[in-house]
Amino acid sequence: MSCLTDVEIQTIVDNEASEASRQHAAACRSCQQRIDERQRQMRAIADAVNISGDIPAALDVRLRQSLASAPGSAAPAVRGATVLRPRPVRAALGPHGARWVYAASIAAAVAVIVFAVLPRLGAPTRLSASQVLERSLQTLSTATGVEYLEYELTIDGAADGPFRIEHLIDRANPQHYRVASYGVDGLLRTAISQDPVARRRTQAIHVDGRTYVVHVSDIREPVLSLPQMAQALLESVIAMMQATADPTLTMQEGPAGREYVVETPRVATANAAVTLDLSHARAVIGADDFRIHAFEASGALLRQPFAVSVRLIRQEIVDSTSANFAIEAAPGDIVLDGRPESGPLEEVLTAIVRGATQGAH
Repeated sequence: MSCLTDVEIQTIVDNEASEASRQHAAACRSCQQRIDERQRQMRAIADAVNISGDIPAALDVRLRQSLASAPGSAAPAVRGATVLRPRPVRAALGPHGARWVYAASIAAAVAVIVFAVLPRLGAPTRLSASQVLERSLQTLSTATGVEYLEYELTIDGAADGPFRIEHLIDRANPQHYRVASYGVDGLLRTAISQDPVARRRTQAIHVDGRTYVVHVSDIREPVLSLPQMAQALLESVIAMMQATADPTLTMQEGPAGREYVVETPRVATANAAVTLDLSHARAVIGADDFRIHAFEASGALLRQPFAVSVRLIRQEIVDSTSANFAIEAAPGDIVLDGRPESGPLEEVLTAIVRGATQGAH
C-alpha cells in the first residue's frame, strides 16, 4: 500500500480511519510523522480557538451554514474536522485583548478550513480516475424519487440525429416510466409509457409523416424499463473504464462549475466473443455531485460496431403527485386501441396494420 493521502491522514487524526489506513500508519514511519505533525496542528488550532472567546455571531452562522450546505456534508451531528466548537461563555477582555482574540478566531477558522475541511470535502487532486468513476456509479445506483432527465443523444450512422431524449422514471417502481425521443426538427419520433399498476402501456411512433398513438390495456407483463436498461449499460461501461490500466483524469470548468474528465486510451476492439467490447470512452462528471454531464463511448456491442455520445441538458427530481407519465395525442395524430401481445414492438405493429386494414375497407 502506498503512503496515506492527506485525507487519510486527517481521518486518522479524527479517529475515523479505515482499518487498512490504521495498519499502514502503524508500520510506516513517514506516515506516522505526518500524523504527529497534523495532531500538533490541530491541538494548536484548538488551543487558539478555546482561548479566543466567542466568534462573532454573524461569522459563526456563516461558517455553520457554509459547512452544512457543502456537497456531501453530513447531518448536523457530524464529527471530525468539520465540527465547529460549541459557543463558549464570553470571557471578560479589554479592548486590546478583544482585537487580538478576534484576529486569532479568524486565523483559527481559516486554518480549520484549509487544513481540515477542504481535504474532507474531497479536493480534486485527492481523487484518482477510478475513485471519481466509483462515486459516479454510487450516484447512479442510489437515485430515489421520480427523476426527470433530458439529454442529447448522438448515434453514429443514425439518420435524423442528434436526438433529444426525455425520460421520466419512478425509482421506487422502475417499470413505471415514460421515454420520448425528438428529432432535430423538434418533432416526436418515438415514445413509450408504461404503468404496471394500471396494467397499461402507450406507444407513439412517427412513420411516413404520420404519428400513431397506440393504447394497450390489460398488458400481460410489464417490460423491463428502458431507462433501467440504459443505466445498466452505462454502469457496465463505467466499470470497464475503471478496469482500464491507465485512464486519464483532468479538470475543466463547465457551465455548472468544475468537472472531472475521465478518458480511456483508444484501442482496437479485439474480442469478438464478448457482448460489449470497449475501444474508447470519455466521461465528464460534476465535481460537486458526481453526476454524469456528458459521456461518449465506442466499440462493439453484440459484435456490431457502435459509437454514441450523450450530453445532459436537464436533470431533476419531480413531485410524484404531479409527474405526468402519459403520452398525449396531438391534433392530427392517429389514435388506436391495441391488444396485449408478446411485447411492445408486436403491439404497435399489429395495431397499425389492423388500423390500416380497417381503414382500407
